[in-house]
Amino acid sequence: MASSSTPFSQFDEAKPSATLLWQAAHYRPRTHRTKAIAFSVLSFLLLLWMISSSRQQPAPDFWAKFPSRPPFPERPEDAQVALPRKSDVSVNDTLPHDLDKTNPHLHVLVPTTRGSRGACRTMTSAMILGYPPPTLIGYGHEKPGATEFERAVEQITRVRDYLKNSRIVKDQDFVLVVDAQDVFFQLPPRVLVERFQDLLRKNNQKLQKKYGYAVVEKPNGAPPDLVQKYTQRVLFGASKLCYSALNSEPGCVSVPESTLPPDAYGWKTDVHPDGHLNRPRWLNPGAVIGQAADLRLIHDEVLRVMERNHSDYQALTQIFGRQEVVRELERLRTVNGVKEWVYGMLGISDAVNIDGISVRLESGHRYEYGIGVDYESQLFFNQILSRNDVEWIKFNNITKTSLLQGQFGVPREHRLLLPEDIAALPNPFNQTRFAKEQTTLPEYNATLDKLPNPEEHSWSNIPLMTNPYSPSVPVLAHLNGDPKLRNVWWEKMWFFPWARALLRRYVRSSHGFDAAQSALLGGQDWWDMRGGRGGLWTDDENWVTLSQVCEGQERDLFDDDLGPWAKENGDPDEPVYNQFGNLVKGKEKEEEELNGDPDEPVL
Repeated sequence: MASSSTPFSQFDEAKPSATLLWQAAHYRPRTHRTKAIAFSVLSFLLLLWMISSSRQQPAPDFWAKFPSRPPFPERPEDAQVALPRKSDVSVNDTLPHDLDKTNPHLHVLVPTTRGSRGACRTMTSAMILGYPPPTLIGYGHEKPGATEFERAVEQITRVRDYLKNSRIVKDQDFVLVVDAQDVFFQLPPRVLVERFQDLLRKNNQKLQKKYGYAVVEKPNGAPPDLVQKYTQRVLFGASKLCYSALNSEPGCVSVPESTLPPDAYGWKTDVHPDGHLNRPRWLNPGAVIGQAADLRLIHDEVLRVMERNHSDYQALTQIFGRQEVVRELERLRTVNGVKEWVYGMLGISDAVNIDGISVRLESGHRYEYGIGVDYESQLFFNQILSRNDVEWIKFNNITKTSLLQGQFGVPREHRLLLPEDIAALPNPFNQTRFAKEQTTLPEYNATLDKLPNPEEHSWSNIPLMTNPYSPSVPVLAHLNGDPKLRNVWWEKMWFFPWARALLRRYVRSSHGFDAAQSALLGGQDWWDMRGGRGGLWTDDENWVTLSQVCEGQERDLFDDDLGPWAKENGDPDEPVYNQFGNLVKGKEKEEEELNGDPDEPVL
């Protein structure tokens, strides 16, 4: 053994390079581990190549195959609906006679054939918050004996026809359509419009990254247009449950995931059997906002689908689902296969579920409607399965706001502050500058028009319905859950204790300098240049007063024992005060004049 080792030792010292070559030529792995690693790497690379090759199979251009471009190229988020506030006009300034509102209007459509308790609460809360006079769709056109389906078809048809034929509604106007029977407004129209535009702006940035652009050739050799393939233009409310009859269809299976965290409701999020811990994800038709041209396309399609005896809810669910299927097919056509596989393995893929989905797509038919849903209830809160998702809080109560999310079991708590867009609003209890000087009806009455002192009450210390899970303060609430809660929640709304006085202020604000100034500045407070306060328009373009529509509903609206709306001054002995608090009309005034008493204020 010794003699045999010597040559190798000498060989190593004399010829090191030859030794290395010999060792490399005769190297053998000590175990099978190296073979396994090498085989895994080669298999992984082969699999990536196969995936990439499969993605390169020719597929139709789904964006071009189905009409995908919106009615006009301008985006809703770029429209100047809510103009900047301006306060440098004084009472002595001259206002033009030909005032015109050039920026888009805001229309509020409320489909109802009569003035029920629910409809009157919807309309009253909208007026108190300063929305334009709602337009009643189908008012006075109730058809006795009609089935629920026939009434739904009539309602959708009348909404579509109004959007199409009204001389008041322009294609780029903003339109809000709400259920008549169970919607309570909480925040003013400025917040609604600005949040809607902010959501579209943010969501469309995500859609641009997900779907990219399309090149559109132009005639006569002009440079081609680069068009974002898919954008969001219309927002519906989001629900925790899908339309029950469509559980295996795209409208329930293929819609995007919620933007709320996967554990927003704790470890049982999205898996609790009764659904109350689901993240809102599915379309609910109780409220929708968009531009008139986009909503008209959607209502046309809803009516087409309803011809197959589907409800409007079922039709909208199907429309939303098919939109998302076509979008996903187009995304898969252009996506990088290797990147898609890796992202899928990491759980961060943008894909929506279309596995096992079978839908019949008609070439040349429109499936793209720019539909999205408000996952975080920034605009619309749906009560169904969510009755325990809100609390009425005063944001100046630091103790309450700091403990609220912990009490609700929110996994990652955030500091709850009054949203900036609400904090920037004028005080809700401010009287217009010249309200007490006006003689137009309703005549100012210190008793009926009494509001809290604005120096002591503001948005920060009135109870606002808040969703701690989002967290958000919704613009409106859709009470599509337990009907018994409607009375309870109505009395919790921040405006309820002063509802009559706030409504009288709204009606009075349609007259005088303040209204003219608003019109001069583009209708920033009116939103709708038809004018009129304290009443409602119909889709027949008739004007009806709130007292006509809601006569007998005063107890449910105000519960203040001050009599019928608009007839509070019907008693000649009722005291009326001027802007200085002096009694100007009533029995006590007559007695003072007869007795020669000095004219002293009666408070």
